[in-house]
Amino acid sequence: MTNITEQLRLDEKVLWQGKPKLFPFIFAHNAIPFIFGLFFMAVTFLFFVSPMLSTGFPLEFLLFPLIFLLIGFLVAFGQPIWSYLAFRNTEYMISDQRLITQTGAIGLDTRFVELERVQEVNVQVGVFDRLFGTGSIYAMTAGQAYVGFQRGPGWGGSGFVRPSLSSLEKPYEVQRLLQEAIQDLKKSKT
Repeated sequence: MTNITEQLRLDEKVLWQGKPKLFPFIFAHNAIPFIFGLFFMAVTFLFFVSPMLSTGFPLEFLLFPLIFLLIGFLVAFGQPIWSYLAFRNTEYMISDQRLITQTGAIGLDTRFVELERVQEVNVQVGVFDRLFGTGSIYAMTAGQAYVGFQRGPGWGGSGFVRPSLSSLEKPYEVQRLLQEAIQDLKKSKT
């Protein structure tokens, strides 16, 4: 577990705390590179390595196809390994004042957003999420900044980070809780 509870203020009360679900967190946005990498490795083995071994090519000639096997391995398993490392450090928290996310494969990236700044809360349930009963929550603030952690290239355009609370079980319940916390905070301010 991470040290996300150390980030709380003295007068802050935790309403919800959780982690993403492991398998969807690792593979939801990595399925296509994983399949492509495995296919690349299989083609390299079938059309280069296997014929070279069966015909008695000198072993030094295997270096070239082994480089392609390594590339296929990195494409297939590189991002899932990185996502697993990030999973170990990923935790989300909703308090009566803020939304806090923490993640990171090597270091820790902790983000805080005051609930009074959140204007919209959305749930996204993709095809992979439907298989595992998970979903991602996006909290949009006035400045169009999304809160949390985003994985996967191209979401929201090039160079734009669109964070979320990814791969959560029962995302609609968490969304409802977050929206109620926002409404309660607005009522207490008036």
